[in-house]
Amino acid sequence: MKFNFEDFLKEQKKEKYWNNIEKILKIKRIVPKAEQIFNAFDDFDFNNLKLVILGQDPYPTNNNADGLCFSTNNEKTPSSLKNIFIEIKNTYPNAKLDSNNLSNWKKQGVLLLNTILTTEENKTLAHKNLGWEIFNINLLNKLLEGNKNILFLAMGKDASDFMKKINVNKENIFETPHPSPLSCWRGFLGSNIFKKINEKLKNLNKTEIDWSTN
Repeated sequence: MKFNFEDFLKEQKKEKYWNNIEKILKIKRIVPKAEQIFNAFDDFDFNNLKLVILGQDPYPTNNNADGLCFSTNNEKTPSSLKNIFIEIKNTYPNAKLDSNNLSNWKKQGVLLLNTILTTEENKTLAHKNLGWEIFNINLLNKLLEGNKNILFLAMGKDASDFMKKINVNKENIFETPHPSPLSCWRGFLGSNIFKKINEKLKNLNKTEIDWSTN
């Protein structure tokens, strides 16, 4: 089954919950910028979808948010992404991580998705329970109808709780604490999670992901 994001979006705009999304989109201090909100889906090859990485909501500060979870176009590496890079280096010491933009993962079939696609500047979870969760639940369940072997990496409690609403084989779900400095030491660092995902992809006869960012 071929998935067309534009067709999906048109259908969602007919749903009642979308009225709340329309209100969100009119907020001036919204992050990421309006043209970047659907960046994770733009030019994404859904026929090659291997892995969904789930974050919480966009970076609220320093104009970091770029529409891909944990990614940024800024030169300074956000602390959560810094810990992600440390964990990648633990198992892939030759990985090139000179860019903070994660588009190279996206090109390889990694959907970089926040459970909530927007927030307000300097506010975490400002748009929680306003509709984005419904949008993403509908999206992921639709994708799983055509591909039962999509893998998921849920980082943090919010992402793990969100996964309970998705019709997915539990064997395809990887979960870790959030990579932020507050919780990375609870089991994210040292988890070998990126290697485990590649081992699972190999078992599914899929191409492993090169975790380099450049």
